[in-house]
Amino acid sequence: MNKTPPSPNFFIVGAAKCGTTALYQYLSQHPDVHLSPIKEPNHFSTDIRIEDLRPEIRKRLQLLEVGKYIEGDMRVPMHRAFVTDRKQYLRLFRFAKDQKAIGEASASYLFSKTAAAEIHEFNPGARIIILLRDPVDRAFSHYQMDQRMAITSGSFEQALEEDRKRPVKNWGSASLYLELGYYAEQVRRYLDQFPRNQILFLLNDELRGQPQATLNKVCDFLDIAPFTFQNDREANVSNLPRNSIVRRLIRIDYLRVKVRRAIRSRAVKSFVKNLLFRRKDKAEKMKQETESRLRRLYAGDLNRLSELTGKDLSVWRKETGA
Repeated sequence: MNKTPPSPNFFIVGAAKCGTTALYQYLSQHPDVHLSPIKEPNHFSTDIRIEDLRPEIRKRLQLLEVGKYIEGDMRVPMHRAFVTDRKQYLRLFRFAKDQKAIGEASASYLFSKTAAAEIHEFNPGARIIILLRDPVDRAFSHYQMDQRMAITSGSFEQALEEDRKRPVKNWGSASLYLELGYYAEQVRRYLDQFPRNQILFLLNDELRGQPQATLNKVCDFLDIAPFTFQNDREANVSNLPRNSIVRRLIRIDYLRVKVRRAIRSRAVKSFVKNLLFRRKDKAEKMKQETESRLRRLYAGDLNRLSELTGKDLSVWRKETGA
């Protein structure tokens, strides 16, 4: 009797900069979990137009040679790609053995207008994990990541204005600092497709503040045994280039891709990162008037989000008195 080929039965769908990478890395430790070696294949975000992606992203995709990677041993994880072909996508999971939970973690799936319906069509019984974060903190963290990636070098306010003026406002064509934080409509798309008991809402505050308790909740949701997770590294830390020379170097896509592939040792990678980047100033904050303005913008959406998720989000609204 032929065995059914492995395919994903759970999805971490975002939001971006809310802890999806940390959760992916935690779950990769569990013996009964198999994760796509490409953390974000973005397969079900069919509204992402490759031709609309920023030129540097398109170039990087070509250098990654994703098709060749998928047909190889896939031992070295890849963070992000756009795997549009269904056969290629399913081959991402071909090395799964008898793991009960098989999944992936594409942060675009929450913002995408098509992903919820596409995932439901693919597997109506899939379990969905949605990570959320204070949208103002999320936007600022996203900006700091763009600084690290040398996408922007100006102030937060300048970056917001530049992003507002971008002619194409799709995933990958703009940073969407503000748009990604309007969660209510994004969450509603999943509630319209999946029963409430197939969706787990997590707050970034919970994952960071009580990682083991939060991961126990995830294990229960995925119907896998509790597991003691090791927190031996920080995921997706927002460092900054040390100087303008480093900023220019990391914008050379060919160099970035080749260096990442050449260095497999975690210790060596850590050394190189410390050489090229400096840790962001933990006291660094956005201007108070900017924070107040953004909190006013998000106040109504957070009210709707709280009703949808059943989560107490008052700590995210306290600055506005909402």
